[in-house]
Amino acid sequence: MDGVFKQPAVYQQLGVKMKTIKSKRFGHWELRADGLSQHDMTSKQMRKFLMDSGMTKKQATSEAREMKRNECWYDATGKYKVVLHELIKGTSRHEQLVHDGTEGITWLSIRRIDDPSIYACDWRDMQAIKNDLCSPIREAVEIYPSEERVHDTSNVFHLWVLPEGALVPVGYMHGVDVNDQDDPTQRKLNT
Repeated sequence: MDGVFKQPAVYQQLGVKMKTIKSKRFGHWELRADGLSQHDMTSKQMRKFLMDSGMTKKQATSEAREMKRNECWYDATGKYKVVLHELIKGTSRHEQLVHDGTEGITWLSIRRIDDPSIYACDWRDMQAIKNDLCSPIREAVEIYPSEERVHDTSNVFHLWVLPEGALVPVGYMHGVDVNDQDDPTQRKLNT
């Protein structure tokens, strides 16, 4: 279902064009759905589903509202679907996922849609996704947590993008221009 997309009929009837973002690596990205409509459910249906799963009505209403704010981006090559979540202070997602109160974090939930059995993502793809959907000047981390915090579902990868100006407290301080001709062990840069 994720790999094949038809523009919603209401968009076609209204002559609305989907939002797109250009990408050097993927051609472009298309904003095809919000976090709620990606599940083909109304807010009311999602609330009922969440309450049937054990949430209170208040929690389910809050969760459905947050899902509506999320953006579902698809790359033009048909390889990735990315759900972009802005973690807004005071919302349940922010409270669940941000442990020190930091504001301005973006959560990218990345899934391969060309072949869901593939569970590895190329580092260059992840860097391009972060650059395209958030910013080339923002830093992101992928977490390998302690076992009691592992959340390993559905071959989904998570990047946690820090606010602009915030730096990950570890890593190289300066970038290096990579030249695939000087280093025979480096794979070609355009792959």
